[in-house]
Amino acid sequence: MKNKYLIGTLAFLLCTGHILAQDLQLRGRVVSGNNPVEYASVILQTPDSAYVTGGTTDSRGRFQMDNLKKGNYRLCLSSIGYEAKHVELNNLDKDTDMGTIEVDTTTFALNEVVVTASQVINRSDRKIVLPTALQVKASSNGLSLLQQLQLSRISVDPLRQTVSVGGGGAVQLRINGVEVSIQEVNSLRPEDILRIEYHDDPGLRYNGAEAVIDIITRHKSSGGHIALNLQDSPHVWFGNNDFTVKFNHKKSEFTAFYGGSYRGINQMWRENSETFNFEDGTSLTRMENGTPDKWHFYWQYAHLNYSYQEPDKYFFNATLRNSFNGTWRRNFTSYLYPVDRPTEGVNMKDHYSDAYNRPSLDLYYQQSFKNKQTLILNVVTTYASSTSDREYTEKDEQETLTHILSDVDGNKYSLIAEGIYEKEMGNGKLSTGIKHIQSYANNEYSGSSEAITQMRQADTYFYTEYQGKIKKFNYATGIGVTRSWFRQGEEGYQDYTLRPTLRMTYNFSENAFIRYRGTFYSAAPALSDMGETEQIIDSLQIRRGNPKLRPVMRYDNTLTFNIRKGIFSTNLFAGYWYQHRPIMDDILRENGKFVRTPDNQKSWQAANTELELKIGPVAKIFTASFTTGIKYFDSKGKAYRHQYTNWYYRGEAMANYRNWTMSFQMQSHHNNLWGETLVYGENFHFLGVSYRHKDLNFGLTALNPFVNNWKQGSENRSAYTPSKNWEYIKETSRLFALTLSYNLSFGRKYESGSKRLDNQDTDSGILSGSKK
Repeated sequence: MKNKYLIGTLAFLLCTGHILAQDLQLRGRVVSGNNPVEYASVILQTPDSAYVTGGTTDSRGRFQMDNLKKGNYRLCLSSIGYEAKHVELNNLDKDTDMGTIEVDTTTFALNEVVVTASQVINRSDRKIVLPTALQVKASSNGLSLLQQLQLSRISVDPLRQTVSVGGGGAVQLRINGVEVSIQEVNSLRPEDILRIEYHDDPGLRYNGAEAVIDIITRHKSSGGHIALNLQDSPHVWFGNNDFTVKFNHKKSEFTAFYGGSYRGINQMWRENSETFNFEDGTSLTRMENGTPDKWHFYWQYAHLNYSYQEPDKYFFNATLRNSFNGTWRRNFTSYLYPVDRPTEGVNMKDHYSDAYNRPSLDLYYQQSFKNKQTLILNVVTTYASSTSDREYTEKDEQETLTHILSDVDGNKYSLIAEGIYEKEMGNGKLSTGIKHIQSYANNEYSGSSEAITQMRQADTYFYTEYQGKIKKFNYATGIGVTRSWFRQGEEGYQDYTLRPTLRMTYNFSENAFIRYRGTFYSAAPALSDMGETEQIIDSLQIRRGNPKLRPVMRYDNTLTFNIRKGIFSTNLFAGYWYQHRPIMDDILRENGKFVRTPDNQKSWQAANTELELKIGPVAKIFTASFTTGIKYFDSKGKAYRHQYTNWYYRGEAMANYRNWTMSFQMQSHHNNLWGETLVYGENFHFLGVSYRHKDLNFGLTALNPFVNNWKQGSENRSAYTPSKNWEYIKETSRLFALTLSYNLSFGRKYESGSKRLDNQDTDSGILSGSKK
């Protein structure tokens, strides 16, 4: 009897312990009157407003949150046209069904315009953006939903499939923490997107990106997902198409993706004005008048992915990727002549083609331990194979005066390994990590100039960082050390650099904050600049690599102020960037030739102020934004100094009515000065209209429909070779494309694990021999 009693007691204790250890579930249904509120935002916070998890209701108004811990919470409900509602959940210690939650239609209006509840949650290092029901309904895929959201400083071009940030810099796109291509974002079903985590001021672990957009999606425990996106022009050889298949089985997920884009330009030409000031004091100014020629190229990307997870324990992800891009032809045909003797010119042809193949294997592992500890390991190996061919000729009526051939065969191998340890400590988090990059390049140059280069490069970075919170004040500070190493024959370097970081945020309220970030770090030279070789550009110019380049020290400072009030929001951004000994072009005069070579110059700095104003949604159907900014550049070389100020603007408007969506964008030239070259950005506008029926969306888009020509140019301010260059493409004006998207999803939902690192090697390692 005593044994039976003991066994029963132990069984009871084990069962009780198992129940207490279980993760909790919270569910309910949101209604207004007798009608369900579909796609309402449902956010779970701690009592001090820290974000825990969130999502949206389904078509029947239902929501469900899993894997919750015992504690006190606040449930926040909001949706277009309804009053926001907050429900306190004290001492949540068991699975809870909240039943039916009633919300009222909003009574706050401004001139009969409904003001909706906020869909943006500000955090110290990111913004959490919750798509509304109308935005989801009006979108055909993930990219069009990003366009609907109109994130601060972000511009989305759905026709050319680009995402850019005001002020310049790289935008990183991620899905559940994993860095992806824009085609993969395009393949997402809008209904599967729970929220957007927008890092508008990301840290160093994002590899210097100016902005990071992380799309958090629903996932399935069974069934799968199929997506097809087509975007093709009926009158120009232009298209962006992709196909995705995803299948889930218990804890495993399998994904296959293929995306391809193509362009066929038959009316491209350039106009140049070049002056050459020789060592003997004489000068030559010549003009290039182009005639229309061809530019045909394509991009292809595919990956196979497998992931396996044990929730709150470990997550494994393996991805085999391959990018294959190529230019069949990029032909310029022109008449090149001295300005003082226009009848003594030559017929010039500059023909170029290339191919680039980059397979890679990415292995990722994440392990969670007791006491809120996490270990992350990531290994990526990449092989990059590239070839390029260029033929340049200058002919008069009788003979060939200049004939240049350039063939390049490049091979690069790289290994990236990274490990990160994190531990949460009360209101703070301690992170420490180490990252190592090892690269080897073997390139063969033949034709008019022959060489073989073998280069090895390594970078190791170790850092530790602490993030904390004191009431409304958030901060993060850290220190890192970088070791950079390079070797090519007898040339090489070894360099050590300290990398301190500081980020501070003060939240005045949920609708207003101010943030400062300061970062010091070094950047290693690209292997493509360091090859000990030459490429002949034309009869007077040569491009030469420089194995004596050294790492660059960068100092970045940004200040952001954001405030929202009803349907209005304002974002003020100020940035200052300084580079010590930046790698910029230098021009040398040697034996009647002009040699362009990269070198560590004195300094480069830029200051940028940008103001963004937004309004919407107005009457539930209209949103608009306008951004204007001024950017100042100061570029100092060893023998030159150039300054430039650029004023720019961009605007965007979007209207959604029932199943129809219409959008309009416009942007002025956003120019950039680097070294002695001023590059003029695009001046474009875009118009699109689409209609959605269930899982099918089709529409019409137009690029520059109100102008008959497109151009982009540059200006070189060198004392030796000042020049102006403009390239024209007829097809980029009044370009119309038909769009069709079909998304099919089936099976149950669950929250899958996600990668928190992504390492890629995208540098080909070869020196360019093109004229630009």
